[in-house]
Amino acid sequence: MASLEWLLLLVPTAIYLFYRWSIATFDYFEKRGVPFVKPVPLLGNMWNFFSGKMHMVDSGSVGYEMFPESRFSGYFAFRKPGYLIHDPELVKQITIKDFDHFADHTNVVPLEADPVLGRVLFFTEGSRWKHGRSGLSPAFTGSKMRNMFALLSSCADGAMKRLVEDARRDGGLEVEIKDLFQKLGNDATTSLSFGVEIDSVHNPNNEFVRRGKELIVTDGIQGLKLFLLTVLPTSFFRMFRVRIIPKETTDFYVDVVSKTIQQREEHNIVRPDFIHLLLQARKNELNIDNADDQLKSAGFTTVEEHLQSSTENSQYSDLDIAASATSFFFGGLETTTSVICFALYEMCLNPSVKQKLQEEIDQVKEQLSTTDSKLSYEVLQSMKYLDMVVSETLRRWAPFGLTNRACTKPYTIEDNNGTKVTIQVGDLIQIPIQSIHRDHRFYPNPYKFDPERFSEENKANINRSAFLPFGSGPRNCIGSRLALMQTKCFLYYTLANFELELCPKTDVPVKLNKRSVTLNTMSGFWFRMIPRGEVKE
Repeated sequence: MASLEWLLLLVPTAIYLFYRWSIATFDYFEKRGVPFVKPVPLLGNMWNFFSGKMHMVDSGSVGYEMFPESRFSGYFAFRKPGYLIHDPELVKQITIKDFDHFADHTNVVPLEADPVLGRVLFFTEGSRWKHGRSGLSPAFTGSKMRNMFALLSSCADGAMKRLVEDARRDGGLEVEIKDLFQKLGNDATTSLSFGVEIDSVHNPNNEFVRRGKELIVTDGIQGLKLFLLTVLPTSFFRMFRVRIIPKETTDFYVDVVSKTIQQREEHNIVRPDFIHLLLQARKNELNIDNADDQLKSAGFTTVEEHLQSSTENSQYSDLDIAASATSFFFGGLETTTSVICFALYEMCLNPSVKQKLQEEIDQVKEQLSTTDSKLSYEVLQSMKYLDMVVSETLRRWAPFGLTNRACTKPYTIEDNNGTKVTIQVGDLIQIPIQSIHRDHRFYPNPYKFDPERFSEENKANINRSAFLPFGSGPRNCIGSRLALMQTKCFLYYTLANFELELCPKTDVPVKLNKRSVTLNTMSGFWFRMIPRGEVKE
């Protein structure tokens, strides 16, 4: 009886103490005079995401809408306080001018936990990141993209021609294009990264297809792990050896890379792809070409490179090369596919935009036919309306609506009302890219899909600090040129060969999957694809 009485006393006491511990940090911003979103015990501001009420990006950006007059606000990642930066000029200052105070992302993957993902630039920190970034930057210049473009163009052109044959045989195609472009993107990335040619549409059981899908999962358990990378300390993943990508998947790519390298070195094979570039980096022979001065711009969205190439011997192992090649799947395939799908979706909702882009594509096709030429990297970059459509898609539907930094040196910021706070080492900041892109102060009528924002006449009016689809500063996306090239190339060949229409399965308006950490829809992107020039029934 006495033990029961003790139990009745201890249980509520333990619950109360746990509750007090779970909210012990929640007076952090109140003490500093910083506006903040009211947190939920233990979960902080994560409840809306975990409960399925909001997409992760919306859940993490609530303060932007609640406190429009503030340059920043507070949020809680579980019990840990962080800062949401509202002001694009402050974002620029933090990510560029005072970069040394915020040199790392919060999503660091320890090598002990995941030896492949832990070598991917996005998930590295400190000197390892700086050395890796400076060593790899020359692989993503305009001239390197131009050298690889023939491989990409051939892949996209061939895939669309095969789809045209399928559509003519079947009387048109009603397809979910997210799955379609994931397969086509998988083919292109496999070719550019590993020198292997595959046809995922007609051979969906290919192991590259299966492994590629495993790499880009952004919901379920793998999505949760990616989310927790942002809010949990690195020590958690190191202590429990938490892998993000299944070991069998990474082992597959490491084996492919090792065999490819061995074959190329034994037979002196040279192919203009990333394996070749990374082997050059291993020999310290990867440099910026003189031709890059003429190919600096890949359109309005081109990011600025802030680091110079390294003169230090890179000493890349096969595992390092495999990690870099694999990162093109992990970081690029999902995002590129997302941009293509949203661009086609918006054009089907805005027929005048689609018609104008098809006219530009038809004009380019006619010019190439007249000179018996093939589509080139330079011609693709000269297509101004295509660039406008891609830029507006990246504004309206930024693939990563939030990005983050971890403070590496104490840093003081001041709000519009004069309140000053010092961000300490290890503190988190988040940059609400999606919210900035949809702010009427920077983009009038922000929910309207309007490529004319980026026309020659109008683009000078855009605040470049408020356009961040690939991030900002030295830690911007290293693969942005590759992503732009792939997106434009696939859009070109899709609209050159097909007329796309909405079908009964198309969700209008689009319904986002709130459980995904990236932009995924609940039902996919369904369209009817009709070969150009054919009579519709």
